Amino acid sequence: MEKISLIKCDNYNQDIVDNAVKKAVDLLGGINNFVKSGQTVVLKANLLMKCSVEKCATTHPSVIEAVGKLVKEAGAKRIIIADSAGGPFTEGYMNSIYKSSGVVEIAERCGFELNQDFSSFSVDMPSAKVGKRFLICNCLQEADVIINISKLKTHSFTGYTNALKNMFGAIPGLSKVEMHGQFRTLDVFGDFIFDIWDYFGSKIALNITDAVMAMEGAGPSNGTPRKVGAILAGVNPVAVDVVSIKLMNAEPKSMPFIETGILRNKIDNNLSVEVLGDNVDDCIVKDFKKVEINRYKPLANYVPQSMQNFVHQVMTQRPVISKKKCKGCKKCFEHCPMKAISMVEYKKGEPPKAKIDYTKCIRCYCCQELCPFGVVKIKSGIIYKLIHLGGKKKIKNTDKKD
Repeated sequence: MEKISLIKCDNYNQDIVDNAVKKAVDLLGGINNFVKSGQTVVLKANLLMKCSVEKCATTHPSVIEAVGKLVKEAGAKRIIIADSAGGPFTEGYMNSIYKSSGVVEIAERCGFELNQDFSSFSVDMPSAKVGKRFLICNCLQEADVIINISKLKTHSFTGYTNALKNMFGAIPGLSKVEMHGQFRTLDVFGDFIFDIWDYFGSKIALNITDAVMAMEGAGPSNGTPRKVGAILAGVNPVAVDVVSIKLMNAEPKSMPFIETGILRNKIDNNLSVEVLGDNVDDCIVKDFKKVEINRYKPLANYVPQSMQNFVHQVMTQRPVISKKKCKGCKKCFEHCPMKAISMVEYKKGEPPKAKIDYTKCIRCYCCQELCPFGVVKIKSGIIYKLIHLGGKKKIKNTDKKD
């Protein structure tokens, strides 16, 4: 049976977080089970975008600091904080995110490094199910040990994001856009996530979840902060995610990544997990605002090709950009994997604004995820609304990957 630890953590006071993280790791045998003296350790955080810590879109710096302190006590030679955010994997862009996410201060105070290696390593993996070839950040390739420090959030494509999805950040910069275009549906994208995990194997020694403050609603970037009050730790990321999903008052098997984990024998069909530490039931947020997952798949085998675009539009949810509120920043335009977004001058004298061509849109919701102003909303097609009429009103989701 898989084991994970769960420790209540009421707030981000550093002493409280230090204590909770240490308890969680000690329940799994202590940090020396995962880190040896002289090793180079990368703390793989979730640094999704440039935003304030209070938005709860990124791993809180106090959790990163607490993990780093334990790693330092274990005698690590180098401790590097790293991620590839939703944008270019460049020195200027990533350093701006380091600053906004609060990790610059903890690196300086604790003697940690901020990754400054923005090169990539090419993976050739013939045994992978779908990800035969892809790029990863070179700093992760060069590390002796990776500790995955995720943030618990809803996700408009995958339903939730946590330990498993956090390693999509191993893909550098705009290469993530290419992967979204290549692995378009939830099941295939899920297989790619597990291919990434298979590549790293035991190098990812430990998973820590920041669920002190999570995100509900329109995650992973434009939802609402919601207190859960917990730190989780475990070796098996599927087990960590199973318990994390329960804290959101959701059924783990309703999430595509967990289904894929069962199919790939990463966890048994009964989702057998022993929770050490505090009681799961005491930490569940009963009214957590979840995301509705749309499991649309291509209809090539069922619908004539001439009808597929129409059926896609009415059967699925879709991203909608507010013409009035769009600032014309081009973030969605630059990162759309299918080049389905153009910049249109609606009014003379005003900057061009983003417009989506739904015949090209694959419903990956990168535009919604990366919009810095939260003006991209997820709306439902006509038939989708009819099918779900009478159900609970929720923030909507779609059919594909992260």
